Amino acid sequence: MKNAVFFLLFCICLITVTQCTILKKESPEDDARNFLISLQGDMDRTDGEILSKFQVKQTREAILTVIAILQNTDPFIVCDAPFNNAKITLSGETIKAEIPVTFRLKNLDNEDATTSTLTLWLSSRKDSYVVSQVEGEEFYQAYSLIKNRNQWEAEEKLALQQRLWIYENAIQLEQQYDTVIWYATYNNQNYYYVVKDHWENYFLNYQTRDVKNVNAKMGLVDAKGEIIIPMVYELIGSIGFVQPDLVEVMQDGKIGYFNIKTRQLVLEPVFDLIIPYGYNNVWAVVRRDSTYGWLNKEFQFNAGFPSERIEQWFTTFEFLKKSIQLKAGQQTFCEIPRRDFAGSGIIIPPAYLSRYGIFKDIEGNISTTNIPLNGWTDYKETTGSFLERISENINAVVTTIRQRYLDGREEFYNSNTVLFVNKNLDTLGTASLSGNEVSIHPVDSSLLEVRTPHDYWFMEFDVCEESNLFHHDYFAITKDKGIQQLKSKRLFPQTEFVKLDSSYLVGSFHVYDSKAQKEVSSSFLSTKTITFMRDEILASYGYAFPSPDRQKQFQDIGNWYTPTYSKLDDVQALLTDIDRHNVIFLNRVLHVDDASSI
Repeated sequence: MKNAVFFLLFCICLITVTQCTILKKESPEDDARNFLISLQGDMDRTDGEILSKFQVKQTREAILTVIAILQNTDPFIVCDAPFNNAKITLSGETIKAEIPVTFRLKNLDNEDATTSTLTLWLSSRKDSYVVSQVEGEEFYQAYSLIKNRNQWEAEEKLALQQRLWIYENAIQLEQQYDTVIWYATYNNQNYYYVVKDHWENYFLNYQTRDVKNVNAKMGLVDAKGEIIIPMVYELIGSIGFVQPDLVEVMQDGKIGYFNIKTRQLVLEPVFDLIIPYGYNNVWAVVRRDSTYGWLNKEFQFNAGFPSERIEQWFTTFEFLKKSIQLKAGQQTFCEIPRRDFAGSGIIIPPAYLSRYGIFKDIEGNISTTNIPLNGWTDYKETTGSFLERISENINAVVTTIRQRYLDGREEFYNSNTVLFVNKNLDTLGTASLSGNEVSIHPVDSSLLEVRTPHDYWFMEFDVCEESNLFHHDYFAITKDKGIQQLKSKRLFPQTEFVKLDSSYLVGSFHVYDSKAQKEVSSSFLSTKTITFMRDEILASYGYAFPSPDRQKQFQDIGNWYTPTYSKLDDVQALLTDIDRHNVIFLNRVLHVDDASSI
């Protein structure tokens, strides 16, 4: 009897425990859902009251951004987020709540709706819950997508409305002139750049941006078609870039200035350089053929330099140290008078900036609208220059150029313009190099080596383990052609132009250690990198690697690779002295004695 009673009590306890266990598993979900419903109902309370339901490591600003969207404070976007329909998942001591979200435009059909998910992680607190983490990235991206699309459409309509009569006027003006290529709005007046003969906007295309128009003569007219600047010039600059009402003009390669207010040529186009100075009575430093001089504020020419200080300012290129920013609102931009180019700004900087390689003759694709329509560069600017002596007769002027892109993988892109000059300040050559820093040194009397941090291509094609390699560029020094950049299809061009030694393999490198799961330092290039350097030499001669994967890697890097020779002996017979030296040297570093093991 005792055993039967005991067994009965045991079963009752077991059932009770089981029921309690089931309740514990089910009640957190119900409680969590009730908390979410309560949280949504609290969205009309103050920020402080709402934030009391959050205990997160994220910033207050980040959480309030999400809350503002849920509160439907946006004047154009509706956020439908039924908290009661959240998918609840128990995960240890926390609860994951995935709330379905729909974004749509107000007063429009749901055809343009965007769906997303807002994920909240809940943790128990006393007899309720708090939000311990907000996963809002997907949620905010979906919101931004529909908001930006709506803003872009509104901005496009407004931009086109503002430009409609400008486009119509350009069409009318083309009955008088061969082509209206650009227009600019200056002091609330519209001016049109017109040309005789045919004109192509070559600068719009990266492949043709260095092509020049031939025989086209440019002028400037007002909205009525009255001539402001006669059509006799090769290029007319941006209005008011250097000084209000002044426009730089170019004729037969020489530079002068025109005043659009007085419609007078104030400076004959007879100068090779005009560099604004703008202090005291010195308006600019100029060069005419081989003679240097200066202009006063009345544009009168004076031979020589007005002072030793200004001569030093010019001869040490201090005028390039000043930051120059090309940005809508700071200068007068031109546009092509067509709907499909609305908002794509064009600027023609002073000629000295292009002749010293700082900017192109014509810079384009700079946005002139609040939201980018066709121009996708916010601004382009110089951030400083320095002068470096390379040899007794060669100096290098390095100017850092920075661009801010409005849509792209990288927000900012930095490059360097390198200007080589002789002791007479004659330009020997220019080059544009990517990277943030530049170091230059002569390999010998006929070759310059320039190093810049440049990891993108190395990391893109998985050819090395280091994350901080330098890219090498090479320049040939000649008597008749000055200094010219040498082209190479190799990622490691040093193997093509220099006989390598250990100095090209040592340094302070950053390598990711997968075991330690952190970045570590190394003083010597990895075997992977050295092997690729060696193989790249062989690939440039058409060596067909035994490994199909190796062949595919070089085919992916560039269309220059054509596997032709299956025998190394055939390739080695074609090697230059430099390449032969470098293959032997790198094999020795890799401890490769037998060529068949490559």
